[in-house]
Amino acid sequence: MFEKMLDPDRIEDFLEFRGGRQIQDFRVAKMLAYLKSDDYIKDVKRLLAGDYYFSLPVKKLIPKGYTNRKRTVYHFTENEMTLLRMMSFVMHDYEALYPKEVYSFKKGISAKNFICRVSTDKRLRNMFVAKTDIADYGNSIDPDILIGCLQRELAQQEPEAVAFFTWLLSRGKYIFEGKETEGNTAALPGIPIHNFFTNLYLLEADRYLIPKCVAYARYSDDIIMYCRTRQEAEDNLKDLHEIIHRLGLRHHEDPHKTNVFSPGEPYDYLGIAFEGAQIDIAETSLKKLKRKMRIRTKRIGLDKNKTHTSPQDKARHLIRLNRGTFFGRPGSSDLSWTQWAFPVITRTDGLHELDLYNQHCIRYVLTGKWSDAQYRISYEELKALGYVSLVRTYYAYKEENDLAKRKETNE
Repeated sequence: MFEKMLDPDRIEDFLEFRGGRQIQDFRVAKMLAYLKSDDYIKDVKRLLAGDYYFSLPVKKLIPKGYTNRKRTVYHFTENEMTLLRMMSFVMHDYEALYPKEVYSFKKGISAKNFICRVSTDKRLRNMFVAKTDIADYGNSIDPDILIGCLQRELAQQEPEAVAFFTWLLSRGKYIFEGKETEGNTAALPGIPIHNFFTNLYLLEADRYLIPKCVAYARYSDDIIMYCRTRQEAEDNLKDLHEIIHRLGLRHHEDPHKTNVFSPGEPYDYLGIAFEGAQIDIAETSLKKLKRKMRIRTKRIGLDKNKTHTSPQDKARHLIRLNRGTFFGRPGSSDLSWTQWAFPVITRTDGLHELDLYNQHCIRYVLTGKWSDAQYRISYEELKALGYVSLVRTYYAYKEENDLAKRKETNE
């Protein structure tokens, strides 16, 4: 791993990858300056020699999405984080450790691949579905068990890397609110290599349950299994929970997150709602997106810093931000929300609901009212300000996609 991190070609590949992400130019410039410096070479060689100089991680509690809950994350100095980003990039070389049924944090693979499989494999519509979601996964991982996984799976190929990971996970100290504190840092959620740890930790469950299921998928801490009978589904879910609990984890008790579903019964997985052959945006996803839009709308509507000269200026700003949420930012190589959702959904109820709410928010910043009085603003006026309908864009996407398929078939 450390030798690969010193390879100039790998460094260039990493910088190209990071340069296409939705991150500020100054951060890319800082990473570039460090990775091209003698300091970076010295730092990697020190780690290779077993001189583990890293500072204590700083623990922070940050809002979890647009909810009232807090997420625990850890952060090192900027150069140390860049080094860990490069380390995480190189560790993609070991994706073969995970079964193909693990869809999280892989190059060129995402949950969309599994959802596309569900949408096209008609057999799965007649299966019983068992699924579970692990509560507070990143902060619940036992460092000692994780170190055992690393030693078992990777020590022969990467002894120096495993030695460093063991040291990193074993310190049991961090900085919180400016004070050095002793305590369990779990798998250090927030650091770039954390995703590698979360994929590795549940390998025992993956390997045991995959042969027992018609289909199996895991995305980090979200696991779903398709089984021929209810008894198989219940037995597999029981076995999964036993493994989870043995690893020091606990599953969510919410029946929407952990349950067995009969064929045709609606269920959600990774923000997508399944009901027979129909696939839509899950209600939980709609609530998160609408909450995000509402908070953004209130902030722009209040305009405490007086940055907007008119209600129309506010509306254009809100439209740009919401378009960025759904369609991504221009020039970014990141997968946008619509690029992820459009290929898998088969119905537009969720998109229609988001369209109506988006229009509602835009009309609010134009009129200052949430009431029916705002509807004096016509749909054509919203379009003139730059509003784009998700439903219309979806049907245009489907038409273009169908046309391309027909053309390919004819050729």
